[in-house]
Amino acid sequence: MALKIDNKIVHSSMTEVLMQNVMAFTEGTNGAITLGSELINGDVEEFSMLSEIASIIGDRDISSDGDLVAKTLSSADGDNIKIYFSTGAIEFKLVDAKRYGSNSESFSMAIGEQIGIGITNYMLNKAIVATVGAIQATAGLVTGNGLATITPSLLNAALKPFGDARGAIVAWVMTGATYNDLVGNQLAVATGGDITADGVLYTDNIGTLNRPAYVTDAAGLSMAVGSAVLGLTRGAVEIIESETREFVSDLITGKDNLKYRIQAESSLLLRVKGFSYDGVVNPANAVLAAKANWSQSASDVKSTAGVLLNIA
Repeated sequence: MALKIDNKIVHSSMTEVLMQNVMAFTEGTNGAITLGSELINGDVEEFSMLSEIASIIGDRDISSDGDLVAKTLSSADGDNIKIYFSTGAIEFKLVDAKRYGSNSESFSMAIGEQIGIGITNYMLNKAIVATVGAIQATAGLVTGNGLATITPSLLNAALKPFGDARGAIVAWVMTGATYNDLVGNQLAVATGGDITADGVLYTDNIGTLNRPAYVTDAAGLSMAVGSAVLGLTRGAVEIIESETREFVSDLITGKDNLKYRIQAESSLLLRVKGFSYDGVVNPANAVLAAKANWSQSASDVKSTAGVLLNIA
């Protein structure tokens, strides 16, 4: 059978790999990062949410017959941002695939798996970039100056902005180097660890304050100084594939060797809980990460995506 790209197999293997990876980081973050699919027109998605009414319940004077002062019910409007992405044009010679004994099915599956992994990494990094930028828009949600090495004490301090709702933070997101520093910190008895056979025992899991740490070396965690550790609430960031995924393959003739050219494209929408995106459409990472392009839409910080700790 002549070697050719089977678009259906590419699509199915791409989707399977994508969903496997999505399930991994959704479970790994206790549902803080989720992915869905929804057809969304335009470059942004407008939303409107009711603002919380301050002091909605108060004392009642049973001896009074005075007029009440009406409490105003208002809404907070904002935008979620759509981002367009593509594999770009990918070309390869048929002879190169044939030399290694590939058939159409296995070759199409291998291509789909690579694209699926690429899309997953792209989506995750965009979500992290957006969340880092959004949380920084509210100064009170950020602790640390990027100079101190991570410790459980600093993780605890990062929860302070949520006050009595600190339990709403369900997961940490940090780089591998940061996690390594955190584990290393526990190896000293003076910092709360118990050394046993070159390992460490966490009493009540104090190492991460009883929350899972999702470890990823996503570039979006890099700060101007230091590295970000995100403490996220459930549903902190939603990644929505917002248009039908397109995949096209063409056979190229007129060359010394026959070639295939393939290209895929789609778009994603990012919803960061409690924040609105205010910048330009289809932003590059630098724009998406800029706190000036985000504003808090929720009236209470406890209703937002979470907190950010800036460590060395």
